[in-house]
Amino acid sequence: MNVGRRVAIYCLVGVATLLHGNRIFGQTPESQQPYAQMDRSAVDYRGPGRATSSDILSKAATIGILLRTQGAGAEEGRALLKSAQQAVADENKRGPLPDGRPFALAVKNESGNWGQSSTEMMRLITEDQSLALIIGTNGNLAHQAEQIANKLGISIVTLASDTTTTEINIPWIFRVVPSDDQQADAIARGVYGRNKGAKVLLISTTDHDGRAGKQAFTRAARAMGADAPMELDLDPELVDSGLVGDKLHDSKAEAVVFWTSALVFEELLDLVQSARTVRLVYACEKAALATLANPSASPAGATVRVPIIGTELGQAGMPEQVYKAVRLIAAAIRIAGPNRARVRDALARSTEDAAGQSPVFDGAGNLLAKPQLVPALSPAQQAGESSSTN
Repeated sequence: MNVGRRVAIYCLVGVATLLHGNRIFGQTPESQQPYAQMDRSAVDYRGPGRATSSDILSKAATIGILLRTQGAGAEEGRALLKSAQQAVADENKRGPLPDGRPFALAVKNESGNWGQSSTEMMRLITEDQSLALIIGTNGNLAHQAEQIANKLGISIVTLASDTTTTEINIPWIFRVVPSDDQQADAIARGVYGRNKGAKVLLISTTDHDGRAGKQAFTRAARAMGADAPMELDLDPELVDSGLVGDKLHDSKAEAVVFWTSALVFEELLDLVQSARTVRLVYACEKAALATLANPSASPAGATVRVPIIGTELGQAGMPEQVYKAVRLIAAAIRIAGPNRARVRDALARSTEDAAGQSPVFDGAGNLLAKPQLVPALSPAQQAGESSSTN
């Protein structure tokens, strides 16, 4: 990569700084609000399944995880899996459950095929006897898991930023990453806080997650009274770099916002950095995963840096959230025992401070955490680039 003229890159990460109350950043403007909403504080599961007769009798307390570990995007999936494995290892260092059972991780490969992915989720539940599932960043898969969870009664902890997974208030779903609206609000403040008239190019993919992020960022820009971003929609399976290059040249964009997969972000980063007018690059949390799985994707091998809460992985962003998800589920299992309904109850009451004063989730399973923008540069690079980012 040519690093003669470096471009400041900002990636969005969710940290464990919890909000007080149920205020969610980046809410939809009044004109976009639905005509009715359920009371999130009233959401609860009062069905059967808590009796010891429904306990899972297996050799280990198993946590299932569905990630893309083969094919395109496998590098990012393996980075997330490494964090999950570390979390399980750390839990076992604390000791087994009172009945002597250790924690275990069951892993299945995420597939783009709807039926195949659902089959793999079912295998995690029926064959591996998982007490809860962790689903990756794909919003479509989160919706599949949502349906399975509601039918079979098992907690789903998702890494997808799509808020529609929790809008209908199914009590089995928990999201451990900032929503699209939260991320869009933080990025918009970073972009337009400097200059409301900035020329911004929003690069998004035409899949479910890209469309949701695009809409969220456009709303956030409008809420700040800024000029609407220029838009470029890309087929996630066939990225046309020539089209991207032409758009960068014609738009004379000063800032570029990525709402894509990590794979697309990594593929286009060199091209965007080489654009003469671009001074700032922002990436949603899903896209930012590329700088963790492949450090060469960012200038001079830099990686995204953020304070890590309760880990020693030396990683940030989405891998941190996977680690956090495993530890939250394990803590719930220690409280509830090997019972899926009781594990759900414990997850819903999860806290992260010793005094138990700060909830992790609101009543609908949304993460109560403030997103934070983190420069994807080393301290030395940041010091050398202060003039280009002001």
